[in-house]
Amino acid sequence: MAGESIIMDSSRLLETILQALGELVEFELAVILKYDGNQNLHVIKALGPLANKALSFYVLSLEDRPDLAAVIFQRRAHLFSPNEAHVDTYADILDLPDQHSCLISPLIIEDEIVGLLTLDHRSCNRFSPAIVRFVETLSKLMSIALIQLDVSRNLAQENSRLLQERNQLLRAESEVFSHLVGESSEWRQVLDAVKLVASTSVPVLLQGETGTGKEEIARAIHRLSPRSRFPFVPLNCSALTPTLAESELFGHEKGAFTGALALKRGRFELAHQGTLFLDEIGDLPLELQPKLLRALQEGVFERVGGEKPVQVDVRIIAATHVNLQRAVETGAFREDLYYRLAVFPIELPPLRKRTSDVHVLADFFLRKTRERSGRQVLTLSPEALDRIQRYPWPGNVRELKNVIERASILAVDGLIRPEHITGLRSASIPDSSQVDTPRMEEPRPRLLNEAMAEHIRIALKASGGKIYGPNGAAARLGLKPSTLQSRMKKLGIGKEW
Repeated sequence: MAGESIIMDSSRLLETILQALGELVEFELAVILKYDGNQNLHVIKALGPLANKALSFYVLSLEDRPDLAAVIFQRRAHLFSPNEAHVDTYADILDLPDQHSCLISPLIIEDEIVGLLTLDHRSCNRFSPAIVRFVETLSKLMSIALIQLDVSRNLAQENSRLLQERNQLLRAESEVFSHLVGESSEWRQVLDAVKLVASTSVPVLLQGETGTGKEEIARAIHRLSPRSRFPFVPLNCSALTPTLAESELFGHEKGAFTGALALKRGRFELAHQGTLFLDEIGDLPLELQPKLLRALQEGVFERVGGEKPVQVDVRIIAATHVNLQRAVETGAFREDLYYRLAVFPIELPPLRKRTSDVHVLADFFLRKTRERSGRQVLTLSPEALDRIQRYPWPGNVRELKNVIERASILAVDGLIRPEHITGLRSASIPDSSQVDTPRMEEPRPRLLNEAMAEHIRIALKASGGKIYGPNGAAARLGLKPSTLQSRMKKLGIGKEW
């Protein structure tokens, strides 16, 4: 809106100048035209009794009017005399008498022609020499206003473009981070680092335990970067044998070795102008590290069996779960390569250090499971939630996701209970009974009606006591409202539940 206001103000200024001119000079048509630098004049503003719609989109070609061009490029105001032979300025859209008044004045800024002012009147001898001089002086002010209008339009267009880019980035950022769930300060620091480094092309080193989401973070950096239109190419270095690693990274020429039946482009070439993600970089064979270092430093390498240098433009994001500094100390990893990769290191915290995110992540995985399976009812019981919050998650987010998906299958009725949380390392779970209360004798198994009543109360609590509607307890339990009410009555569950 601000840009539109600027344009409106500049356009109104031109109109105001013409109106003021009309109070001093008697004309029937005053027109301001803008010169585009390509021998064309475009009508910007027209005022007077002779102004019509045809003038609004009128373009005057100086190539077709050499007579008019010769006068304009003299850079002085010119009054055509009654006996001077010339074609009317707007002859093809206006029918003016042969003997009429016609005055033109070039609009000039620093000796550059930016436009033209024309004044016409159907009567003869309306513009005196004094008026010609006055119009020539006023044309200097018009030139400034015309340039201001042009600049204002460019600024408005640039402002609109920047707003569109900003909105696209905000939408993209929202989409990129939609699956990087977490509210803890530790996780927020990671996301802030991602936003900070994404717009650059420096190498990034992601460090963290297995299952902390290193590849997801790498993809987020790529999607938020200027390289997002180009490929994101992942490569797991731990899966490479020393004999195949070089070919996978840099490709090979036809006949380079037995079985090389055709030229193969390596991951570096495939990632040209995009991002190459080197997962588990600590497992990269030591003998290949010098060639990787050269490719990072110079953007040049040779395919296996080739002699011709290949030039690429690639952004590197590396990831590792091992301590690379320690690997450097033991000689298992080159120090110069480490410093080249670790320009911007990001440490991903293990899930046990962001315990407040466990519940948030579990809810996220449950929602995704509901969307995939079409199940409306799928929730964690308080006991199951307590169990997952007490577990230290040595397998991190990946382990939590697998446990939730497995529990969703086991919870046939949609309520995930502690017995559905399986596959955990029992030695890792603190015994809450020993921590909170003295050990008591084993409780008796609950009756079916007791379990059903608890299930219904949980659904009622989650729905705020509502039975009917898409968010009501009946819908959450996958029951008809009348069936739920019947069971509530049978189990003695009243409105107070």
